[in-house]
Amino acid sequence: MYNQPNQSFYECAEAEIKRRREVNTEKLNLRKREIEKIIPEYKAIRLELMKTGERLYRIIMSAEDAAKKLARLERENITAQEAIKVLLVGNKYAPDYLDEIYTCQKCRDTGVYQNRRCYCFKEIVKRLAADELNASAPIKLSSFETFDINLYPDRTDTDTGINIKNKMMRNFKTCKDFADNFHLPCTGILMFGKTGLGKTHLSLAVAKTVILKNHSVIYGSAPDLLRKIEKEHFSRTAGDDRSDTAGLLQEADLLIFDDLGAEFESRFYVSAFYNLLNSRINAGLPLIINTNLTEKELKERYGDRIMSRLLTMECLKFIGDDIRVGKKYGISV
Repeated sequence: MYNQPNQSFYECAEAEIKRRREVNTEKLNLRKREIEKIIPEYKAIRLELMKTGERLYRIIMSAEDAAKKLARLERENITAQEAIKVLLVGNKYAPDYLDEIYTCQKCRDTGVYQNRRCYCFKEIVKRLAADELNASAPIKLSSFETFDINLYPDRTDTDTGINIKNKMMRNFKTCKDFADNFHLPCTGILMFGKTGLGKTHLSLAVAKTVILKNHSVIYGSAPDLLRKIEKEHFSRTAGDDRSDTAGLLQEADLLIFDDLGAEFESRFYVSAFYNLLNSRINAGLPLIINTNLTEKELKERYGDRIMSRLLTMECLKFIGDDIRVGKKYGISV
């Protein structure tokens, strides 16, 4: 289950930070061995620098002129380091080629910055939690390549008076452009229309593309996600460190809220949805919201506050007949 203790994510994050250090240490050692072969003078200087600890110990143990000796040792070390940089540049290497390698320059791969968890550490925890939340999501099953526009008839929709195929081609292009040019901050997409018209398929195609761009994406049905938020809200006690679904949904680069309106009607759900929607829009973090409800039904169910925020998004109306009938898609669209 998702709401296991956060400790497991923290332990995994600690292990990932440790692997970063190990990988970067090995990279640096490989560079040192490379330079030793190419620049013989480097090895002698390096050996002298390696004696710094021993010389420092002897100075500290000796009370005589310790301050002067320490200052001289520091100057000698700086001179040796500068000599190495000169050798590197002279052999067409960058002067910092042998500097310590860090994946995160802020915390230097410790996971801690200014006595707090570093941003990089929090990002690892967030990614791990999002991966678990997405574990059962069919994100990999849909793509823009498998979206068949020929399933939509080239005729006028009787309800809207709009050509179905042309409208769906525009919807497809809007979604693909959104995914191909994904950036933050940006405005999200509201997809509404009857079931079986391709809303979920295009949402998942966007998710797949955005994930490949190394952005965090969370996909879930409105009933499931709101139920998780409710369960954690009413079962949490002081000092409880269980996973915070609401927090994860607020922070993901892209949130896909599928099947809005299928959840049980309750004041808590409406309030939770408003808080989530409002916080993400204010932060410039996009949502893709799918619903089978009409604009009128959305307003009646969720009220003016939510509707006004939904209408700030790109609104795509899906029209036509259920294309799932008799068609073989990997998942329902």
